[in-house]
Parts: sequence; C-alpha cells; structure tokens
Amino acid sequence: MKESLLLLAVTVLVQTAAVAQLRITKFIPGSELTWTNAAHAGAYHVEWSGVPSGPWHPFEGFTNLNLVLAETNRVTVQTPHSDAPVFYRVAWLLPDPLGTWDCGGFDTNDNLVFTGRLGVASVTTLSTNPPILRVSGWKDIGYAGAATNQTGELGLYLGAGELEGTLDIRSAQLSLFWPPGCRDCGMVPGGTLWPNNYTGYWATETIFGTRGGGRFQAKRR
Repeated sequence: MKESLLLLAVTVLVQTAAVAQLRITKFIPGSELTWTNAAHAGAYHVEWSGVPSGPWHPFEGFTNLNLVLAETNRVTVQTPHSDAPVFYRVAWLLPDPLGTWDCGGFDTNDNLVFTGRLGVASVTTLSTNPPILRVSGWKDIGYAGAATNQTGELGLYLGAGELEGTLDIRSAQLSLFWPPGCRDCGMVPGGTLWPNNYTGYWATETIFGTRGGGRFQAKRR
C-alpha cells in the first residue's frame, strides 16, 4: 500500500541561523501539516518532491501552500491527497524591507489623507538576541487631497527626505520614523511586514506625545 511520507527537513531562508527554530511537529498524510517556529509572525511556503533529494516543486495555484501568512508561532495547513509517496519541506521567508513601497495613510474616519513612496535602501544588524535590524532610506510623501485643519499639521512631515527605523524579525514588525534625529517630532508608521505588503498604523510624535494617526498601508513595487 502506498502512503504519503514527510521529509523531516526544513529549509529556512534567514541571514542568521540562530534566528530559526522551525520544527515540523505533526503530519497526517493527505490532510494536515503542522510546524512551529520561534517567529510569532511570518511568511512561509511549502514545496513537494517525489524523492528526498528533490527536485522540489511549488504547489499549483489552487492551494495556499505557495504563500502562507501566519500571525502565530504554530502553523497548520491542509495538504492535498496523493496516491504516490510524496515528501514535503517548509521554508520560512525572512522579512525583507528593502526596495520601494507605494504607501497611503488614513485618518480616524478612514479617509485617505496622504500618499507617496517609501524606499528602504540599507539594512544592518542592531541586535542578534532578539534579532532586530536597523533600516534606513528615504520617503516622498504628499497630501492625498487639499490640506484641511485636521491634516494641516502633517505638512511638517511630508515631502522628500530621509527615514530610519527598526525591524523585529521574530514579530515581522517594521517601525519607521522621520525625520531622523528629531526626539520630539516626526511621523511614525509601524506594522507587520509581509513579502509584498506592509500594514499597520501611523501617528505623529510631538513634545506632548503621540497624536492623531490612523490606518497605514504600503505595497512593494
């Protein structure tokens, strides 16, 4: 009798091997595949092969196994039935902020108030335990429409300039800030970094604390 088999080997795409603690914990042939990871949020993809040595293949588009987005450190996916022996492997995709992002920010009534581009040009290691990266780059932001009393104060933070921030690898949380070096002023977007999307909230930092803000979203070009 033929049955599906699981290859208990994991491909982890990370810069520092110590970051990864990905383990397959459960496999039901033709039903479920479960793994755990040190990361509390992340993107994965599952591949299959007829032999342990490969070659490895992506799944067809009707499954979600080519890109699994998880906000937990324990992930379960459904696997297709196969009459022939099949081997699986799981890859964790390291959060990657590098590149250009089209972005937009909304007010508390969910009205679009600014749009523009963010560019992350460099990434350096800030801490290895926990794994945190420092990011730097540029921004070019403008009003989505005419300035109002509610959005007028944003003028201090719009236009072109530099940005900086941090990326927490285990939570996939990217926190940006501009202008760099200002201790009591700036715009602060932050949220979860997925392979091609960055979603969260923005606010402005003042000498009186954090003010305003709303939903924030960005998409990789």
